Parts: sequence; C-alpha cells; structure tokens
Amino acid sequence: MHLSITSLMLYQSFTKWQFDKIITRNLTDIQLSQGQGIFILRSEHSGTTNGRLKMVHLYIVLDEAGDLGFSGKSSQYFVMGVIILKADDVKKARRIPKKARDKLGKKKKDIPELKASKSDNNIRKFILDELFKCPSACIAAVYVNKSNTYDYIKTDSSQKANHYNYIARVLIVGSLKRYLDRIGYTPDKALTVEVYLDRYHTKSSREGNLEEDIQEMITGEIPYGINVEVYQKDSQAEPLIQVADFVVNAFFRKLDGREDLIKKFEDAGRVLKFKNVY
Repeated sequence: MHLSITSLMLYQSFTKWQFDKIITRNLTDIQLSQGQGIFILRSEHSGTTNGRLKMVHLYIVLDEAGDLGFSGKSSQYFVMGVIILKADDVKKARRIPKKARDKLGKKKKDIPELKASKSDNNIRKFILDELFKCPSACIAAVYVNKSNTYDYIKTDSSQKANHYNYIARVLIVGSLKRYLDRIGYTPDKALTVEVYLDRYHTKSSREGNLEEDIQEMITGEIPYGINVEVYQKDSQAEPLIQVADFVVNAFFRKLDGREDLIKKFEDAGRVLKFKNVY
C-alpha cells in the first residue's frame, strides 16, 4: 500500500517516540507521533473529506471541590468535575475569566485568579452562563459521600492515591464515552484528547506518574485509537482551570443543598454525569 504524508499537526513536545500511539483507521490511515509533530499518513485510495483527514480534537478540564481527608475538619463530600469541549471553543472559553474580572471593576480587575469559593453568586452565574455559550461545552461530576467510604480507605493513607485514581477513572472515562456518543463520533476520524489538571490539587492527592495513569485509563477503555496528552497546569496561568473551578463548585453547592447553577446545562442535556461513586 502506497502511503504519503498529507497532513501535519503541531502539538506540544513529546519526550520520546510513542509507538503505542500508532493509530490505524480501516487499514488505510496511520497516525505516528514523534518530536513535536503528529504525522498523518494516508493511502492514496483511503476516504477523505476534500483530500483532508477528518479529525476531532477535544479538551477535558478537571478540577475538584472538597478534600479526600477524614478528619473532623474535612468536608462531607469530595467532588471531582470536568468540562469537555471541542478545540473550536477553547479560545472562547479561555476569555471567560477576563470577562468576569472586567465586571468586578478597577479594584479587582487585575486579581491573578478568580476562585469560585471567594466569588459571589453573580460572578458564579456569569461564568456558568458564559461557558454555556460555548456550543460544544458539556460538564460532568462525580462525588463521594465520605460517610459511606470503606474503613480501609479511611485508615490506610497509602490508599489515597488509589482512591483518587478510581474516582478519576469513573469520571473521565464515563464522561468521555458519553460525549463521543453525543457528538456522533465514528472511528474513521483521528481523535486527540488533551486533559488539563490543576497542579495544586493533583500534587497533594497523587503519587507516581499521574499523566501516564490517565493516558492508560483512557486508551485502555476507549475501543479505538486515540492520542491522549495530559498536562498539569498552574491555575493562575490557565483560564480553563479557573472556569472548571466554577463548574465543580456549582456541582458542590447543588449537592450541599444550596443554589442550582447548572440547571441550564441540565435542561439542555449537557450534563453528562452527576452521580455518587459509592
């Protein structure tokens, strides 16, 4: 089969050859990644749209509310939430925190980071409403009521990383599968997923190589080739993490019996999941 390079996508650097990221599409398309590029090889007779490979590029942005502790000062719930959206809407979503700061006036316009826990309901609602204007954006969350947590997890601190990993798997994999169904994804399209995590939370909750753990949990569950890149971001520098903070805070506040800021997403069928882990 004669292959020729027809497309090149530049991404952030890869640290090594990633032969495990080779993707075959109907035995006619091959995607290889090396260095700072992803090369799409296609046979001359494989199906394209106007000569171009069809691609889907998604972002998953994760954040947390509450904590995983079990002391008297710990929260009753631990909530993990995500935003999933297409790359087309990322630029618009990144502008949301700046638009919110502009509403705060000159004194607070230059604050380095917006936090949902320190904002009033007007700002919380504004950010959720602005995210809703991103047509591809869906949200999801899972939570743990710690009164139901198994005793061995409560008493063995070495289980904290495994506990976190399990919660992340339930949220990320389940939500991504539902999102792909929602957008009508089919395996003839090259799929790239970028996962953004808040470095502050993941540093305190995880041990080992978190990036590889999440890559493996996604590629191990999605039944077709997928390129997954995971980044731990500074929330002050990455506006998407700030928006995700407001999303997970909205889930937490609803769970805690306060106001419902996600109703608009629910009514539109854009809440992929909101359920307890156990």
